[in-house]
Amino acid sequence: MDFISVVILLGVFQGFFIGILLLTIKRGNRKANVLLGILMILFSFSISGFELIRMNLYEKVPYLIGTPPTVIFLFGPFFLIYVKVLTDKQFKFYIKDLLHLIPFILMLIYRIPFFLKPAEEKLMVLQQQNGSMEGFVIQFVQIIHLFIYIFFVKRVIKQHVAKIKTTMSSIDKINLRWINIGTNAFIIIFGMMLIFTLLYFGGINLYQYYMTILPVMVSLTIIVIGYLGLQQPVIFPPEVNNYKAKRYEKSTLSDQAADEYLSNLLNAMETKKLYLDNSLTLQKLADEIDIPPYHLSQIINERLNQNFFDLINSYRVNEAKKLLTDPKGELLTILAIAEEVGFNSKSAFNAAFKKYTGMTPTEFKKNFGKK
Repeated sequence: MDFISVVILLGVFQGFFIGILLLTIKRGNRKANVLLGILMILFSFSISGFELIRMNLYEKVPYLIGTPPTVIFLFGPFFLIYVKVLTDKQFKFYIKDLLHLIPFILMLIYRIPFFLKPAEEKLMVLQQQNGSMEGFVIQFVQIIHLFIYIFFVKRVIKQHVAKIKTTMSSIDKINLRWINIGTNAFIIIFGMMLIFTLLYFGGINLYQYYMTILPVMVSLTIIVIGYLGLQQPVIFPPEVNNYKAKRYEKSTLSDQAADEYLSNLLNAMETKKLYLDNSLTLQKLADEIDIPPYHLSQIINERLNQNFFDLINSYRVNEAKKLLTDPKGELLTILAIAEEVGFNSKSAFNAAFKKYTGMTPTEFKKNFGKK
């Protein structure tokens, strides 16, 4: 067994292990855990086919020939529904969701005659089809199918981040960044699959490289996703009651009341420095200054042209600038300043600080020192 086989098998076993763990765990978002568990098992099962071909092991399990590539048509639907379940507590399955399975069902029907063949014929067909035009055409369709679903997954994540920014001031643990990392990794992987396929159609057959590079990359991605996934509380969270603001067009807020509320908000932020609370939410702020949360959200959006997340973090950044330029702040590290002004992590602090100042806290501090 070579090093490549070790990496592939490590990814396969890790995927199966995490998949089973997610299927059996009772806490957190049960639906999301089950879907992710199934997805991890499907990933692992699919790349096991690469190793069975590389090691000529299909002779021992001929009934598996053709099944790993078939399940690829389940990746996109399960991934999209998983992200929807993870980001929307109100999400429900409907009959129409079964339409996502049509490509998989069609592929299954197409494969039935092959699945019914005796083991000897299956092995013969497998040897003839390695690097064949039929295999690459199917693979091309699979890639396009996956890219379509990745596009919709990205859109759901973007909508989720925009939604939580209306009520949360810190989103480090609920922004699904780790899913974006995994999604980007698969974009690279499937992009490489597309390149191999197009090169094949152009007369350049790199089948041997394809059989080595792709399963290794998928295996490493599964290992990374497994590690990040188990580290992220978003997989096993208590249910979060996401506040849903009322439509502003139906709002009863008058201009006079809006002016008064805005004055109260700005005064409270300046005098009480409520933004220093690293767990501040729209609801907590509304309770503190005695403003209905849907009116507070409307004021922030319409009068200040910001969402709640940006409003709070702009105040935090301004407070951080004071500490960075204060001689007393020389004794504080960047992380200490970040925590002092309400950020939960150094990375979130750096991102927010650069957004509002165009430089990192360290760069800002150096520039001020030079001046």
